[in-house]
Amino acid sequence: MSQKEIEDLFLRSLDQPLSESEMEKLASALRDNSGIANDVSHYTNLRETMLRKEPATFGPYFAQKVIARIQSVKEELDNYIVFFFKKYQIAALGVMIALLTVNVVFSDQFDITSIFDVQDTSVINSPDDEIQTFNFLENLASE
Repeated sequence: MSQKEIEDLFLRSLDQPLSESEMEKLASALRDNSGIANDVSHYTNLRETMLRKEPATFGPYFAQKVIARIQSVKEELDNYIVFFFKKYQIAALGVMIALLTVNVVFSDQFDITSIFDVQDTSVINSPDDEIQTFNFLENLASE
């Protein structure tokens, strides 16, 4: 049997029932030619999928499973971050103490504001800097 005959016989089998002799010919041709048999099974699966009446779903509780997985990934990431900073917290504390010590040694005064380099940024208004107010009635009477 040629490949074209096998394909025609298979396509006919999809739309109408075949006789016993035709079914045997198709089955023996598919056994003899594995490439065509793979194509036939692929097309059969595709046709069953297309003829399905109910919509495909991801299964029960899919949304809850996804949310639970996302939360577990978030918790794993948090644990990695905590582990990383726990590992280096002593070194970071030592660097911070060393920087404060250097700042104290090189500061001119020994008070808290000079140690932490806090500067007073408040502005004191002098009487010359006061905002001039405009009184409409007073200016109108003077003219």
